[in-house]
Amino acid sequence: MIWWTLREALKAARTLRQDQRGGALVEAALGLPILLSAMVGVFEIANFYFVSASVENAVLHASRFGITGGNEEGVTREDQVRAIIEEQTFGMVDMDTVQIETLVYEQFGDIGEPEPFADDNGNDQWDDGEDFSDVNGNGVWDDDMAIAGLGGAGDIVLYRINYEANSLTGFMDWAYRTLNVQSTVAVRNEPF
Repeated sequence: MIWWTLREALKAARTLRQDQRGGALVEAALGLPILLSAMVGVFEIANFYFVSASVENAVLHASRFGITGGNEEGVTREDQVRAIIEEQTFGMVDMDTVQIETLVYEQFGDIGEPEPFADDNGNDQWDDGEDFSDVNGNGVWDDDMAIAGLGGAGDIVLYRINYEANSLTGFMDWAYRTLNVQSTVAVRNEPF
C-alpha cells in the first residue's frame, strides 16, 4: 500500500492538472452523446412534422376528389379516397392502421352536434325513454347526428384522418410510444 504525504499528493494533483494529454478524448466523451441526442431529436421532430403535413395534404386531396362525386369504373369512391390518401402520404403512413372517417351532414352547423331530443327532466343530456329526432335513421339516439359515407350532391362531408405515427428511430420511445396525427376538413359536395 502506498501512503502519500500531503506534499506528494498536492504535487501529483498539480502535475495532473497541467497535463494536457487525453483532454480531447474526455471532451469528446462528454460532448458527443449530447450532440448525437440533439441530431436524433431533430430527425424525430422533422419526421413528425413531415408525417403531419402529408396527412393534412392527403385529407385535402381526398376531399377535393370526394366533392366531385366521380369515380372510376369498378372502384368505389371510398377505395379511391383511400388510394389518394396512400399516394399523398408517400408511404410514410401505414394504411393498415390509419383511420379514415367520412361523415355526412345536412348543414355545416350540424357537425359534431347530437341528435335533437326532448329533455323531459332538464338535465341537458338525453336519457333513456326521452323522445328524439332520429336524424341519421339508425333507430337509436346518437351524440353525433352524422351518417357514415361520402354523401350525395350538396351534402356536407367531414373527412377525418387519424394516424398514430411511430418514432422514426426508436430513440424517443422512452418519452412517447406514438404521436397522434389528426387532420379534418369539411366540404360541401358539388351537384353531380
